[in-house]
Amino acid sequence: MEYDVIIIGGGPAGMSAALVLGRSRIKTLVLNTEKPRNGVTTHSHGFLTQDGKHPAEILEVAKQQLRKYIAVNYKKEKAINVVKNKSNNFSVETEHNMYSAKRVIIATGHKDNIAEIGIEGLTDVYGKSVYPCPFCDGFEMADKKLAVIGDAVMAPMFSKTISHWSKHVTVFTNGEKVTDKDLINDLNNNGILLVEKKIKKLISTKGQLTGIELIDGTIIESEGGFLPDTKSIESTDFAKKMKIPTENGHFGMELYKVDDNKETEVKGVYIIGDARTGWSGVASSVAEGSEVGAAITHQIINEKWK
Repeated sequence: MEYDVIIIGGGPAGMSAALVLGRSRIKTLVLNTEKPRNGVTTHSHGFLTQDGKHPAEILEVAKQQLRKYIAVNYKKEKAINVVKNKSNNFSVETEHNMYSAKRVIIATGHKDNIAEIGIEGLTDVYGKSVYPCPFCDGFEMADKKLAVIGDAVMAPMFSKTISHWSKHVTVFTNGEKVTDKDLINDLNNNGILLVEKKIKKLISTKGQLTGIELIDGTIIESEGGFLPDTKSIESTDFAKKMKIPTENGHFGMELYKVDDNKETEVKGVYIIGDARTGWSGVASSVAEGSEVGAAITHQIINEKWK
């Protein structure tokens, strides 16, 4: 049950790290619950050679390709605790086993809490016609009547990005008033409609958004939409329990501090992908996984060099 590296999380970041470590013949364990954040969507986009494939299909290909690297052991197990033991190794406890390694990569990502937004019908369309990332799904939603649903600050600001894909954008602040006059002028000047009334519910058919009903009964036609805030939280609390320092990132996101090797101040602990940034995207997560795999390989080489 002892490994050189334990990777917690088998998304694009974790599996990419495992691939590099496997090719470096470094004894590696991947622990994955196989409950990815992007499992709600129908297709994954923006990752070269995999564009348009379902996330589950990408995972299956990754698992298949890792099988030839005997140094990598993949287990569908949920890690429930990580502690540094007296020998300065890390003990990783799952629901059924205990594993040990000198290094741990946290690649457990985030999980969205769409229900917390509190809009009836939103969970029915999320991942099917309402999305968080225009780079992932903007192409498919181009030129449609799009809704940007959020608060009075983020939604108007996010609409600027969405307007690149469609000129038919309506901002819904769900009862909040936009107080920034310059922001209101920007919306008006760019032909973006602002709706501040509270939303009663989203109307859809089989996940396809067709309209947004306001509290006064008005229905505004919409063919899709975007959310600037999915109320996401970390999938695990391992980093917080180890008191790994954070810093502020884009849009107020909290990022874990790491060095160029993606290693934290807790030596031997690395954080990559959504687990580090809150939202990295598939291609960026794969890149981070590859980088940390190479960095750890170099570290191990230096440790062995006489």
